[in-house]
Amino acid sequence: MCKKHILHLVTKLPEKYNTKFIEFSENNLNEYRHTYVSLSSTVSENEERKIDSTNIIDLNNLGRLKKMKALIKLFLSPKYDLVIFHGLFYQGPFLLFLAGLFKFTSLAEKVLWMTWGGDIYYFQNRPNSLFGWFNEYLRKSIIKRLFFISALVEEEVALLRVNYNAKAIGFNAFYPNPTNYEIIDEEEVSSDIEYKFLVGNSADPQNNHIDMLNSLSHLKDTIKVYCILSYAIVDTNYVEEVKLVGKKLFGENFIPLEQFMVSSEYKDLINSMDFACYYHNRQQALSNIFQFLHLGKIVFLRKDTLSYSYLNRLGFNLQNSEELSSLSISKLKELKIIGLNNRIENKKYIEKYFSDDAAVIKWQQTLDKIFSFLKKS
Repeated sequence: MCKKHILHLVTKLPEKYNTKFIEFSENNLNEYRHTYVSLSSTVSENEERKIDSTNIIDLNNLGRLKKMKALIKLFLSPKYDLVIFHGLFYQGPFLLFLAGLFKFTSLAEKVLWMTWGGDIYYFQNRPNSLFGWFNEYLRKSIIKRLFFISALVEEEVALLRVNYNAKAIGFNAFYPNPTNYEIIDEEEVSSDIEYKFLVGNSADPQNNHIDMLNSLSHLKDTIKVYCILSYAIVDTNYVEEVKLVGKKLFGENFIPLEQFMVSSEYKDLINSMDFACYYHNRQQALSNIFQFLHLGKIVFLRKDTLSYSYLNRLGFNLQNSEELSSLSISKLKELKIIGLNNRIENKKYIEKYFSDDAAVIKWQQTLDKIFSFLKKS
């Protein structure tokens, strides 16, 4: 019996999530044939993970028109039974190209959109400009035509139905975490008088770093605040403003992290933290959050986000970012002990819901269902 052939569209390779997924699918979803199309290549010392696969089509060196022509041939080829879009972050001419392709062909009938989070919430955070409006118009044209959508947080498919008139069948397959939970060391309760906070997960303004810094400023003599400002730099002026505010509020207790960290350095960093604080108005940084929870760290999220309600429903003990300004030293000590006491339970939840084994099950279920639908169409 001939194996079903899946075509994967990824924005770039190597990239830690995309590269990890290729390894994952080749090792665990091998009842299917896989071909991966990369729109751009990353030649950077920042990318540690190497790719060992011969079934990758790299379109990086093609001009825009040749790239589009190659994609039309690939997308519409009968040899591919399913096309998976890994993220939908495209804008401008390329998004216009995709919108036309979905409108004038039957491509949407065999496409699964694997959402990443930020691509779901573009409606909420898009630029307030003609360009932003036009991108949103094109996105609506595409999303409403898709037959299949997968989101880790199940309620986000419903969100897409509300905001984009999506009619797709929803799934909750998810990406394996690029960091192995089990190789992160554990720490015991520290006797340090200072508590360490990690604020945000990138330099993107959607982290709302300054709001969190202001909320924590009453603890400035007792805590150290670390800000990751080396990823997703979209506004250098914003980064400088965060550094200025951080130094003004916390002095030497504010540590901006502006250099890329290899995986071993990042593991050491999260292991040394006591608390992780996020103030995004959407689902973001879940892989980081899982690592903190696995270690028994306390995680602060906005209570009005779907990710908060989702993780809370699964049994994780989360704190509300809106309450950072009311934290006391005694509360910090109490929370740290609670987190460490929850560590064993958290590990069970992570293993049950978000491990590689759990990802394999979700992907197998998703692909089985999709191909059963396609067989009948």
